[in-house]
Amino acid sequence: MRPRRSTAAPVHRSDDRSVAAGLSPRRSGRLTGRPLIGLAVAVSIVVSLTAAGAAGAAGAAGAAGAKGATGATTTSTPAGAQAAGGTAAAARSEIDATEAQVIQLEAQISREQDTLDQADELYNQAVVTLDSTRTALEQTEASIEQVRTTLRSQRAQLRTDAVQDYIDNSSSSVVAQLFSAPTTGAQIRDTYEGVGAGDVVQAVARVQAGQKRLSETQATLLGEQRQETGQLGREEQARQSAAAASSLSEATLAQVKGTLSQQIAQQAAADAAAAAKAASTSRTPAGARAAAAQAAAASQVASTVSGGSQAAAAASTAANQAAASAGGTTFAYGGNPTAAGLAAVHAAMQYLGVPYLWGGLSSAGVDCSGLTKLAWANAGVSMDHSAADQYAAFPHVSPRSLEPGDLLFYDFGGQGIDHVVMYVGPVLDGEPTAYGAGTIIQAAHTGTVVTFDPVWSEDFVGAARP
Repeated sequence: MRPRRSTAAPVHRSDDRSVAAGLSPRRSGRLTGRPLIGLAVAVSIVVSLTAAGAAGAAGAAGAAGAKGATGATTTSTPAGAQAAGGTAAAARSEIDATEAQVIQLEAQISREQDTLDQADELYNQAVVTLDSTRTALEQTEASIEQVRTTLRSQRAQLRTDAVQDYIDNSSSSVVAQLFSAPTTGAQIRDTYEGVGAGDVVQAVARVQAGQKRLSETQATLLGEQRQETGQLGREEQARQSAAAASSLSEATLAQVKGTLSQQIAQQAAADAAAAAKAASTSRTPAGARAAAAQAAAASQVASTVSGGSQAAAAASTAANQAAASAGGTTFAYGGNPTAAGLAAVHAAMQYLGVPYLWGGLSSAGVDCSGLTKLAWANAGVSMDHSAADQYAAFPHVSPRSLEPGDLLFYDFGGQGIDHVVMYVGPVLDGEPTAYGAGTIIQAAHTGTVVTFDPVWSEDFVGAARP
């Protein structure tokens, strides 16, 4: 049977239909590593199924024990009902404890995420501040270089003007002053001013003063850059520490959720087995159908929260057994795989993990009939991109004698075939498959990826072999 579908949005199939999503047993709602129904929902479903199973056991045992061999009635509580109730309570207690741990970890992660967000913001602010300082420093250094260039030019002009003034206008006394090796800055300035280069001298002085101011600015900016670089390092360290703490909590949460999933799946498998037994021993068709429905629901939960696990496989087997007891379809492996069928299965496996895409027909996304079309094309068989057309195009086979590559068809909406999956079987490449003889591969619906899933009997129309 299939896990329940997400309650989030409509799901689209390959045959131009959309069906409102819900918790009715439809195609697999499992997205690898991320169940589409929440663990809280799964917990509530399992608890209700467990309670229903315990009540059913109590009712059955009570009916059997109410009258003795002489026909006398008794009011004693049956031991079987007490045992069932005790088991259900113990399972619920374990699940509650793990669920409480999940809630606590989620709250802790939320706080740690807030800390990480703050650390990220402080780090980003530090980066912006440091970048601004570096930009200002680069501009200051460029200005200093420009001033140096100007200063060199002014000094060269000063020398040229002095020489030219000497050639054109200087008297012998001025020449004597020019070459008298003045000893102080004031003497130098007075000498050049005396030979007609006063304007250039003043320009040089202004440039030198500007250079001094820029050098002071540069020193200030360098100091700020050192401080801001240190602050950036501290913010980065804080951010890394917050991220590490959050990652550790996330890993712990994933582990605890895994434990919770296993507990839920194991309890669901037990519920499915109990329902299958009830279906097989029911004396009325209505009782068998009710038990089969319970087994189907339990199997859906197990496959959703722990797809591919032993518990999910056991729940699926029990659900199909219950369906058979209630007069539903049973599926069996024929044991005579064909080369073409195996080639189709291997081709379908190339799309494992590819997202479902309504109308999709490529590695970017596929829908149900798109996957089967692509897979069988690899085996040299052409078919339409339509589940209904595929069913009509090929010979029909018994679900009790299936081979790898066979196609199984379903009618979910009651308006005709609208889904197709590919049968895989119990063994593939010498290794056992996830769900044994009930293993299929499919593109389920929007929000899922191509994956292996357990076969289910509800809404089954028929099987065909390309």
